[in-house]
Amino acid sequence: ELETEITINYFAQSLFKANSVDEVLWGLAKDCISRLEFVDCVIYIIDEASNLLVQKAAHGPKNPIDFDIHKPITIPVGNGIVGSVAKSGIAEIISDTSLDERYILDDDMRLSEIAVPIKLGEEVIGVIDSEHPEKDFYTDRHLRILNTISKLVANRIDKLKEQEDKEHLQKEIVQMNESLERQVLQKTKENIQLNKEIAEKEKSFLMAEMSSLLA
Repeated sequence: ELETEITINYFAQSLFKANSVDEVLWGLAKDCISRLEFVDCVIYIIDEASNLLVQKAAHGPKNPIDFDIHKPITIPVGNGIVGSVAKSGIAEIISDTSLDERYILDDDMRLSEIAVPIKLGEEVIGVIDSEHPEKDFYTDRHLRILNTISKLVANRIDKLKEQEDKEHLQKEIVQMNESLERQVLQKTKENIQLNKEIAEKEKSFLMAEMSSLLA
């Protein structure tokens, strides 16, 4: 239990250093899941446009080097154990995957699986999924840990998205101001040219009048 608390606190602190969603997810896989000594873990994020679960980070055989995922797959929301959890928003522990017809074989057959949703409010945005070659490997303790971790991840992703939205809005405001400045500058140039043309016409008119009077 102490090691669990240390791991969660360590991960909570490391989250504040993450400046993007990718950094959060890879930090979860490499720094947190590895400390829990899971042999395998994949973090999925839902692509809203396609309604597919996309593998975004991994620990174990799916991550042989650096920040690459070996032969990444996508899963429709509702399909498989991961897709079912994404659809229901309820975590699941599968003690024997060979008895669950929903099980989707990825890189290798494993007999235990735990899948925990990552939720922003009531909306599921992703799933933390881990598999193990032994039956009955995952426990309620693992479930409590991953539930806590998923909340930390969701909170950090929410903050990053807020920050991203603010930066995007600021960028739009800057672009709008620059556009208005260009328009004002263009109108000013046009007005200067128009005033110059008016002045030239008035000058020509006065010269014509003077010539007429002299005549």
